[in-house]
Amino acid sequence: MKRYLQSFQRVLRSEILKLRGTFVFWLTLLYPLCTVFLVTLIWIGNRQAKVVSTDQYISNLGNSASFFLTFFIVLLISLACNIEFKSSMLKHLLALPVPRPIIYLGKFTGIMLFIGLALVLTIIFAYLSLLICGLIYPKLGMGTSFNHAALVLNLLRSYIAAAAIYSIQYWLSMKLKNHTLPVAIGSTLIVLPIAILIILGITGLISRNADFLRVITYNPYSYPYSPGFNFVKSAEIVIFTTNTIVFIIISIAILAFGTWEFGRRNVS
Repeated sequence: MKRYLQSFQRVLRSEILKLRGTFVFWLTLLYPLCTVFLVTLIWIGNRQAKVVSTDQYISNLGNSASFFLTFFIVLLISLACNIEFKSSMLKHLLALPVPRPIIYLGKFTGIMLFIGLALVLTIIFAYLSLLICGLIYPKLGMGTSFNHAALVLNLLRSYIAAAAIYSIQYWLSMKLKNHTLPVAIGSTLIVLPIAILIILGITGLISRNADFLRVITYNPYSYPYSPGFNFVKSAEIVIFTTNTIVFIIISIAILAFGTWEFGRRNVS
């Protein structure tokens, strides 16, 4: 057991060091930075309003971050996996005396750490944004009634809701051995529910809010941003909804299948 843990640590450390010197690292910085910048511009537009509430900032950040998160995950995982095939590094890894499941899980964990870093940076940038806005326009600052828990939970909810995307996109990227096709498949699955909603909405086949949500929430690639389409807002932020738990179970199952399949695969 100790030998497996040491092998896992070596693979994980190698993955982090490798990705740190690639565009994956810069993408991890750009996604939270650009998302917070966009929300900040919208927030500054409220400077003339008589009454402003930071709850609106938190809501805007949560909706924007959750929508762009799906594209960020698809692009980051596809890029990280493509590095192995582009440089033929995977063949060298498989030649080492390390079990294949350790390699598969170690790479996945390394990628997930960068995704987790994006969450932390989004929170940090959000606080910096509100601090700067408060210095320029005092009423746009955090104030004394800022809901810190809502800010963190609103973002965390999207990352947990995206559980199935992590495993599916990782398996696709490791299976297809290129960058373009996994990104195309992932992006299509993200925007397809919106396209369906637009078409069905125009034709009048969907008119109720529940029908809108049903189309989005049952697709793992669109589920993370589905709260933004819920027109009946709730003050309570629920992290582990029924759908989220189901997608977490699906994610674990696909990760287990991918680990098994990678161990039997003929990598050429």
